[in-house]
Amino acid sequence: MLWKKIFNNQEELMTGEGGVAGGNMVGGDVTEMDICTPVENIDLELNIHVHLNDENQVGRAALLLASTTTPESENSLKKELAQYGWRSVATEVGGLAGDLPQKVTRALVGASLNAGVVEKSRNEMHALMHAAVEALEGFITVGMLEASVGAKIAIVRNDRWIAVAVMGDTAYHAVAHHERCGLGVMHI
Repeated sequence: MLWKKIFNNQEELMTGEGGVAGGNMVGGDVTEMDICTPVENIDLELNIHVHLNDENQVGRAALLLASTTTPESENSLKKELAQYGWRSVATEVGGLAGDLPQKVTRALVGASLNAGVVEKSRNEMHALMHAAVEALEGFITVGMLEASVGAKIAIVRNDRWIAVAVMGDTAYHAVAHHERCGLGVMHI
């Protein structure tokens, strides 16, 4: 395993078992420095096509919506889903992980009701909250209560299913932030 000394600003590489410091990796074009050095200022645009062939695939649609990084791509995907009668909305939350459940509840219920994704009925609110709990369990673990979180929440539903996807960054320290995601799907 390859490690970089990031906590004391040294650019030297340390290796664990089986690693070699410096130089190229055997059998590939990627150098060890490429693996250890974070890539910043990357400008990569991915255009993908996903074929959904069953109404129970709302989870995929929710993950894609939560993964959008621009308002244009978010709105484009929501319009495509609406063409098939699927309703969707996205919102964002941030703060400490311990405060997230309350913030998420307010954000996703408010966004879902305001966008007409769900109605204020027992079965629809119940399904929304169950999907949200499942998504949050995948996104944040109990031991991360003091971690800083920034996340986008997407809700997608059709006549039978509702999905909540949470995609974002978490960190105990700014240097160690990384992406996470969670998904919950529930029948209405």
